[in-house]
Amino acid sequence: MVKTIINYLAFGDSLTVGFGAPEGLGFVSIYRQKVERLLDVPVHLHHAGKIGATTTELLEALGSNPTIQKDVQEADIITITAGGNDLIQAAIPFFYQNDPMLLKTALQTYEANYKKLLGQIEALRQGIVTPCYIALIGLYNPLPQIPDAAYWVQRFNLFLRKLEQPHVRIVQVYDAFVGQDGTYLSEDAIHPNEHGYDALAQQVEKAFSLDQLQQLIV
Repeated sequence: MVKTIINYLAFGDSLTVGFGAPEGLGFVSIYRQKVERLLDVPVHLHHAGKIGATTTELLEALGSNPTIQKDVQEADIITITAGGNDLIQAAIPFFYQNDPMLLKTALQTYEANYKKLLGQIEALRQGIVTPCYIALIGLYNPLPQIPDAAYWVQRFNLFLRKLEQPHVRIVQVYDAFVGQDGTYLSEDAIHPNEHGYDALAQQVEKAFSLDQLQQLIV
């Protein structure tokens, strides 16, 4: 039986919301359109993005929000943006105190929460036989002016690679943003602008092949 619609759950922080770009030009909207064109079927977007959300807050939302839980169960594609706020909240006091334990603790929290996030998604989908592809989107360096920020961003991204599975792909965006601060970042110099989100969407598109996506509709 051929599916006539794809359910796409976009879950995460302000990057999922598309903060910093005009409405409709965040990576979620761009990626949804790309999948629609590739598969020639409508893609129904379930949006669960929250500006400023940390991995702790996202984990709480997934555990307590029945709408998000239902969207996880029905999803064919899930994208997750998480961890940027964990890093930023630790990097700002680090800038003043120069205490690496602030960033190390943030990394440990991020690692624990991300494992729990994927575990909850797996538990919610237990018994569901239809495939679901999950794209975990890595971090670019939102604070190039902070000493050692690049090192810690790459530590966050290195952990994320350990979570990769056949149906869970890691989207690395770090290299795409290096040296592109003036081109890809919005006026706040932290969030992407429309050009940055377009570059991000291009990286997300590479996560799954056309053959893999076509398995979602047959």
